[in-house]
Amino acid sequence: MTETLVRKGVRRFCAAGIAAAVAGTVMLTAAGTAAAVEKNLTYKGGFPLIGDQQVAVVVKAEIPATAQAGTPISVPFTLDVDSGQAAGDGLRLVGAKKLSGTISSKVNVALGEQKVSIPIELPIPDTEVPAEGPLKFTASGQVDFTIPAGTPAGEATSSVDPAATSHIVTDSSLGEFDVQLTLDPPDQDAVLGKTTVS
Repeated sequence: MTETLVRKGVRRFCAAGIAAAVAGTVMLTAAGTAAAVEKNLTYKGGFPLIGDQQVAVVVKAEIPATAQAGTPISVPFTLDVDSGQAAGDGLRLVGAKKLSGTISSKVNVALGEQKVSIPIELPIPDTEVPAEGPLKFTASGQVDFTIPAGTPAGEATSSVDPAATSHIVTDSSLGEFDVQLTLDPPDQDAVLGKTTVS
């Protein structure tokens, strides 16, 4: 995670992120199956007032076991985020009562020598800032993409990208701000699963 924090006006991220409670099924080819995965990762990012902080994220997804090139796939994603005690204290200090926003990141898919990055954008719903304790929230959504027709058959590996961005909207004097995040430590196992492409 980078240590910079950039304040911005209202905007949406074109990439989605990391990074949410979601339910649904993975739509594959005729009779596909999906494997539920839960991955615990830690990030680091710079917050207003409190500086660099560690953020714990539980990534939950339904990774398709099989997929067919040229066929759309919809993968549910959940990001449970614990921004820590200091983040909660910082928002309470400026009188914030609620927050919302988006998390943006990518899922990197590797098939042999071919690699593609799939943008993810997950909304953070209106979330109350707790009266005490750490700041926690959930971002939910799904990733829709199509494996390009003509992609050679083989086993594709999906991994969480090491970078993510949280765009936070508050009802306080802080207004809106971005927190740029990166995996910390950087050598964590970010693999979500494998999909057999036919």
